[in-house]
Amino acid sequence: MNNPFKGIVVPTVTPYRPDLSLDLDGVESVLAYFDQNPAVDGLFITGATGEYDQLSFDERCQIIDRALAMQLKKDWLPNTTSLDIEQSLRLTRYAISRGVSTVGVIFPRECQTFADVKRFLTQILDLGPTVFIYQTGNSPYPLSVSELGELIGLGRVAGIKDSCSGRDMVRHLRYITELGDRIAVIQGVEMLYLSSLVMGVSGVIGGGCNVYPELLQRIRQSFANNDLAAACRDQALVNDLVERLYEEGTGNEAMKYYLSLCGVCLGTASRKTRTPLSDGKKKRIQALYQQLHASN
Repeated sequence: MNNPFKGIVVPTVTPYRPDLSLDLDGVESVLAYFDQNPAVDGLFITGATGEYDQLSFDERCQIIDRALAMQLKKDWLPNTTSLDIEQSLRLTRYAISRGVSTVGVIFPRECQTFADVKRFLTQILDLGPTVFIYQTGNSPYPLSVSELGELIGLGRVAGIKDSCSGRDMVRHLRYITELGDRIAVIQGVEMLYLSSLVMGVSGVIGGGCNVYPELLQRIRQSFANNDLAAACRDQALVNDLVERLYEEGTGNEAMKYYLSLCGVCLGTASRKTRTPLSDGKKKRIQALYQQLHASN
């Protein structure tokens, strides 16, 4: 269902073959795995974790087409923006022509001022979709609370995923408290999920969601049940696991290897790094797999 999402959202990895060509069957395997996972509420494809900046226009069209053909049951949406405005508009037009009604929007590098951002978002909205703003940790222009409120006023802005750093946490919390009744605010740093839950955040999304969505669901459930001690324990575990995932390579390789241990048909290659996972890292991911499955 191509709808805006809330809850535990997985920014799905993009599989490649050993020669680094796009593995569409692997893409389908990844999407099917998470679409059947009861701990997952939504899927975001071809985002930053999906290596959108490494994919060609045609490859991204193929991934969108494969997702549409699968008729996914979970709420999902594709990132249809790129590093430049021209290709972003082109890909959004393609997605709309295929029946996509809700898209993710990562601001291109040309968006250096709020005027640039507003102009670009207006161009996207003029094409007709509902948009979910995807503010990455290296966004060329992070939005202030008042600026986000102004963009919401344009209409059809369903939410924002905010990958805030520790120093920007106040901004993120103000998104929740001042704008959370108008849009869905999604925490984009899973290490800060519990902190945001306290303030009423709508969900969480982060690369590690490819590995431990069940843990994040447990944090949400424990918090809802007023079991803060259990929520804190699981949040501390998430924070430890993040460190382990990203200790070598981009982190995507470790996520893909973990998914392969779960029975998902995909390789571990990433276009962002040509260095394969070391045997030591594979053993550590195997141990992580055993640890998580023992705790579920």
